[in-house]
Amino acid sequence: MKKLLLLSSLLVSGLLSAQTPYPYSQNFDAVITNGGTPSTGALPTGWTTTSGFKVYGMENLSASHGNSPLNACTTEMSSTHTQDTLYTPTIGPITANTKISIAYRFVNKAGYPSTGYQLTSGDKVSIDANIAGTWQNGVTTINNTTNPTGTSSYTTYTYTNSLFSLVAGQAIQLRIDVARTAGDWYLDIDDFQVADVLGSGIATNEANTPSLAVFPNPNHGNFSVALKNYQVNNQVEVSVFNFLGQKVKMVTAESAVDNQINVNTTGLDKGMYLVQVKAGSEIATTKVQVD
Repeated sequence: MKKLLLLSSLLVSGLLSAQTPYPYSQNFDAVITNGGTPSTGALPTGWTTTSGFKVYGMENLSASHGNSPLNACTTEMSSTHTQDTLYTPTIGPITANTKISIAYRFVNKAGYPSTGYQLTSGDKVSIDANIAGTWQNGVTTINNTTNPTGTSSYTTYTYTNSLFSLVAGQAIQLRIDVARTAGDWYLDIDDFQVADVLGSGIATNEANTPSLAVFPNPNHGNFSVALKNYQVNNQVEVSVFNFLGQKVKMVTAESAVDNQINVNTTGLDKGMYLVQVKAGSEIATTKVQVD
C-alpha cells in the first residue's frame, strides 16, 4: 500500500476564527462522549466535515462493523454517500522543520475491521494543503493505482518539505476529499500529528556564503536576482520552487557574478515561492511573492 501523502491557514468553507497551537496531535480517543451503540463523539475542536465523518468508539461500533481496539475518525462510503470532505484544524505557527503524519486504512463494511478494501477505478482520496493562506490543490491522490492492495492495517504517512522554512511562523491546514464509485467501505483516520522533525531544508555553504537579493518583491510578472560573492566562471542556476517542492522555473547564466538574472513569472499562480541560486558548490536561497 502506497503511503498517503498528507498533508494546510485558513479556510474551512470560510475562514477559521481560531488557530490551534503547535505542536498538535489527535488520536480521537478523548472525544468519545457517550456509551451507546454505536459509541460516537463529535469531531474534535477545529475539525469539520461536509457530510459523514464521525468519531467512533471501535470497541462497540455495531455488529456489522465489528470490533477494533482503536477509536478513529471514520466515514462510510456507499451508494447513498459517495462524496465527503474532512478539514483539519488550522495549526501553527509551524517551524522550518515541521512534519505532518497520519494513519489511515480502507476497510470493507462486511466483516469490518478484519477485511481491507481494495479501491476500484473512481474510488479516491485527494489531499489539499493550505499553506500561508493559499490552497495547494492535489498535493496527492490515493486511488486504485497508488493503493492497489486492500489491507485492514493502518498505514502511516509522514510529509516533510524544506519549503516549510519559508512559512515558519505561519499556519497550516489540510482537507481530505473522499470519492466513491463502488463498494461499501470505510476510510478510517487516526493519529494525526503536526510537529517538528530533524532536518534543516536546503543547505547553504557557510564557508563562502554568497549574497542574494530579489527585486521587486512582491512582483507582478518578473523579478531580478542580484548576485554577489559567487565563484567566478561558474554557471549560475536560478531555480524557483512552489510549496509542493516542485521546480516551476529555472534560468541559467554563464559567469553572472555581481550581475543580475531576470526571471519571468508568467504562468505562475499567486503565492510565495522559494528562489534557489547555485554556482559551483555555493548555494543560497530566499523567497519571493508573486501577486
